[in-house]
Amino acid sequence: MQLKRLSLFNFRNYGEATLEFSKGIHIIHGENGAGKTSILEAIHYLGLTKSFRTTTDKHLIRHDEAMFRIEGAFTDSHDNDMDTILAYSKDQGKHLTINGHKAQKFSEYIGEVPLVLLHPADLSLSQGSPQQRRRFLDVLLSQSSKLYLHHLIQYNRSLKQRNMLLQTPYSDVNLLSSWEENLISHGTEIILKRRRTATQLSELVSSYYRELSKSDDTVEVEYKCNVSQKDDEGDLEEAYRRLFATKRNMEIENGSTMLGPHRDDLIFRINGNPMKVVASQGEHKTFVIALKLAEFQHLEQQRSEAPILLFDDIFGELDAGRIYLMLQQLGNMGQVFVTTTSANFFEKMHDMETPTHYYLVTDGSVMAEV
Repeated sequence: MQLKRLSLFNFRNYGEATLEFSKGIHIIHGENGAGKTSILEAIHYLGLTKSFRTTTDKHLIRHDEAMFRIEGAFTDSHDNDMDTILAYSKDQGKHLTINGHKAQKFSEYIGEVPLVLLHPADLSLSQGSPQQRRRFLDVLLSQSSKLYLHHLIQYNRSLKQRNMLLQTPYSDVNLLSSWEENLISHGTEIILKRRRTATQLSELVSSYYRELSKSDDTVEVEYKCNVSQKDDEGDLEEAYRRLFATKRNMEIENGSTMLGPHRDDLIFRINGNPMKVVASQGEHKTFVIALKLAEFQHLEQQRSEAPILLFDDIFGELDAGRIYLMLQQLGNMGQVFVTTTSANFFEKMHDMETPTHYYLVTDGSVMAEV
């Protein structure tokens, strides 16, 4: 997938701006606070219909304005064009238009513009909370499978309803059982898909890690399920149902659902040991980069389309060697957008075969450099 043109209206600190892009690596540089990350945020918003910096759309509106609009012109590997407009106003909410037609369900659009994001918070993915790792899986799988996204939406709705019942005095057991069946149905599909994907990612991550680290260390990715480790759907459903019956009184007492994919985790290992326990900071960072490259390849295989890569100001966190090796990996992959406070490092990389384009950002305005 390639972004050919991006237009911003009252988005963050941009009043109005239009940028033209082509193939290769796009270096977006400027001082802190100038608006570099906002460009990547807008691209992310066009792909996933949400920001990676805030959960509140109104925070994206330029100061003293009532709405914002983002427009993107895309083309895929088969030269099919797609024009996407996402607009949000305080009065009317969010609206998505694709090739002139208003979308009724945003979920049906997710995955049409596949993308992979790496920003500073992601560098703690291997050390952070299980919630962060679950979100990584959900974003990946929601882009690669519309069926997975359907199950995830329905699961979260059922989970919310069951938790509300659990918090009600004298919870109705029959109603709880009804919502439990929904959770079992959708949760089983989520668990099986996550487990298969974790196995696939493990092989890819191991290969990328060896290339980036220039070592013989082995790394693994394992999906840890709190319901059952069995892969058979029938066995998983039965274990799920049995555990609900066992834990129901405890869940009523706590007022929340204690088992299911919303409590699962990804376990990362290096040389057979948990990374959280034994890995150095450099090993953690190298692993996360390898994981993101694996995410890219998995998405490309599932969608038959190269995702857009977004790298937000991560180069201050990495040494020059890792940057160079990573960009070598990216060279033959797809369209890449990189933000940085200094373009000097990239200008020294004369042997990069991939076309590299530079954009200078100064206080909400962008200028392409020739």
